[in-house]
Amino acid sequence: MEARESSTIRSEVINQAITYIFEHINDDITVDDVASYCGYSRYHLTRIFKEDTDEALYQFIKRIRLERSAWRLKVEKEKSITEIGEEYGYSSSNFATAFKKHLGMSPASFRKNSEQIAEESSFSHGLTLDDLDNAQKLITIENLPDCTVVYERKRGNYHDLPDAWCRFMDKYQHLADEHTTYIECTIDDPSITDENNCMYELCQTVSPDNPLLKENPDILTHTLEGGRYAVYHFKGFPKFLYMVYQEIFCRWLSSTGNELDERPIFDVYRDIWEDGYMEIDICFPLK
Repeated sequence: MEARESSTIRSEVINQAITYIFEHINDDITVDDVASYCGYSRYHLTRIFKEDTDEALYQFIKRIRLERSAWRLKVEKEKSITEIGEEYGYSSSNFATAFKKHLGMSPASFRKNSEQIAEESSFSHGLTLDDLDNAQKLITIENLPDCTVVYERKRGNYHDLPDAWCRFMDKYQHLADEHTTYIECTIDDPSITDENNCMYELCQTVSPDNPLLKENPDILTHTLEGGRYAVYHFKGFPKFLYMVYQEIFCRWLSSTGNELDERPIFDVYRDIWEDGYMEIDICFPLK
């Protein structure tokens, strides 16, 4: 599938709405709930949401619920399909119907074939889960601090990330100093979400007291929440990153009994060489 250039979700209120949906997707939230949270009328919010994202707000909530349920079928193998469906407001039969309509297969088939589906993605570069190092040897459990970041939330294809990063770093270079860290949140799993419709965030740490933030109110900031994380210390080339994620989702979590919570997964860039070799800490939030 050909990658298209990612689009940036620039509106502060639309980003606020998306964050609220992500944080409450397990709840029975409605369009009215999101509008009330954002302080907008239903009509006005739905109109500007469609303009900024090219997706209706109701459809976005429904899609995120189904795709999050698919991800949980993959990572929470001890939970029944019925239980996961009910947590997103579906009866057993309705869940199967909605799931198949959106993802093209039944929840049971997706769960059974989740490793194969992951390995067939264009992001696997022909690798299998058996080609990877044992994740257990590369993971430490750490308590990470909160950090304030400048961010841009984008929607597009993860294949566009290198170019997106170059544009982002050039744009916010004036806020960088010797302590700056670059962080990436890849929100969607491209083995579930359409590759050209994946959402991600590019982030740059910043002091909340930086006077340039007050001088430039259009710059978006938020806090990445710290706490307990499984940190995978990745050293290698970018083509392996997707399959490292899938190893954690498909195998490591179930084999260790760990569970992820609703905080975002993020990559902390430690070093990048000219030949593309990278050292990255991939941080998975644990309950």
